[in-house]
Amino acid sequence: MKKKQRKRLLAVLAAAAVLMTALFLALLLHRRHEETAEEERVYATVNVELESAGGIPVYHRYIPVDSPRRPGEIRAIKYVTIHETDNRGAGATAEAHNVWITGDVMDITSWHYTVDDHSIYHNLPDNEVAWNAGDNRERDGGNINGIGVEMCVNLGGDYEQVLVNTAALTAELLYVYDLTPDDVRMHADFMDKVCPHRLITEGRVDDFKDMIRKDYEQIVRERTEEEGQNDGKEG
Repeated sequence: MKKKQRKRLLAVLAAAAVLMTALFLALLLHRRHEETAEEERVYATVNVELESAGGIPVYHRYIPVDSPRRPGEIRAIKYVTIHETDNRGAGATAEAHNVWITGDVMDITSWHYTVDDHSIYHNLPDNEVAWNAGDNRERDGGNINGIGVEMCVNLGGDYEQVLVNTAALTAELLYVYDLTPDDVRMHADFMDKVCPHRLITEGRVDDFKDMIRKDYEQIVRERTEEEGQNDGKEG
């Protein structure tokens, strides 16, 4: 190999080494940034009472503070966890479940919202622990970190509308608590149980998550536009 060619080859190899080093450092910095961002993420610890979600009214009728269903433990909100009631009785509406859970003190099971095809009942403040995920007090579990949402599957109810209403509620909760669609969980994510049963057995979990994502993105667009218009008026 001629001397000039050897120098050229060495120069190419040196440039390649510099490029590889730069790429490695960039990847390392990106990874550290992601880890730092995760460590610094701040979760909400306050309760917000929505007036409605997707045009469906939200009724705030809480479990009494002295009920064993309401431990009264304030926590950070990291997830929205989706369930189904599995109660197929004709009268098993969101209101009926609210009447039952606020009046019955024979168990500790509790959740935050019940949704049917025409209404949403808020049973427990969102920033309080509820026992519905079946994972006891797991550090990153559903009980300690999740807002439990139960979907009604009562006979005579419109299940498709229940999905629409639940997606709208979930999207609103994600927005007000500074979460994203990636923070949605199914009950089955926390324990070995096929819940939400119908959603899972019909193979519709991904479609339902897409509904939530679309509603969430629409809320973000609308609220961003509203904030821009308000800023314009103030200016």
